[in-house]
Amino acid sequence: MNDIPNAAADIIQRIMLTAKAAVPESLSNDVRENVKAAIQDVISDLDVVTREELDIQKAVLAKTRAKVDEMELVIAELERKLEL
Repeated sequence: MNDIPNAAADIIQRIMLTAKAAVPESLSNDVRENVKAAIQDVISDLDVVTREELDIQKAVLAKTRAKVDEMELVIAELERKLEL
């Protein structure tokens, strides 16, 4: 479950607790594993990313934004020089 986002892991845990309470202890482990597998299959089909992937993309975006800002300053300086 390391690649499942924290919110999804919390949802899985709550569902597992509810299922455990509703099923006799003797069937609990089998049901728990089946529910867990089914939920993981559904989540893997969703368009979700891990926190790590999100953090990486945020860093890439921040670096790109800084480059764009730098290029805008260069362009503004070149435009100013061309108007002389």
